[in-house]
Amino acid sequence: MRLELESLLALADERVLERGKTLFLRGAVLEAARSRNRLQARVQGSAPFPYRVEIDLNKGEWRCSCPYTWGPVCKHLVAVAFAALEAPEIFARKKLGRSTPVNLKPLLELSDDELLRFLWQLAEERPELMEEFAYNLMQRYE
Repeated sequence: MRLELESLLALADERVLERGKTLFLRGAVLEAARSRNRLQARVQGSAPFPYRVEIDLNKGEWRCSCPYTWGPVCKHLVAVAFAALEAPEIFARKKLGRSTPVNLKPLLELSDDELLRFLWQLAEERPELMEEFAYNLMQRYE
């Protein structure tokens, strides 16, 4: 299924559409990249960390790391769609990481102690990533 950005925008309710366009207009779309028919960006919304957005036009799939669950499309996705339509020059052309799921099997085979040590090491090496993850995790369960 091929997705057109206009079709994605049509899925957003009016308030989400307005808020997403406002995000785009105020320059909240950050680190935007494009590879063929895939878009990735970080969008600074109301949270302390930018949310991660990915749109795959070929597969007709999209996702955002925000906790929005009240409709199919959040304001961050709308902001990226507007950016791609109205300011495509902000998207750097580069090879994007694969969008296939990561193989979790090796991690799931670790004992609880090994997994916790791994997470602590990751927190020491990439504290900004762990802070973002912790914040987003808490948002999902509030």
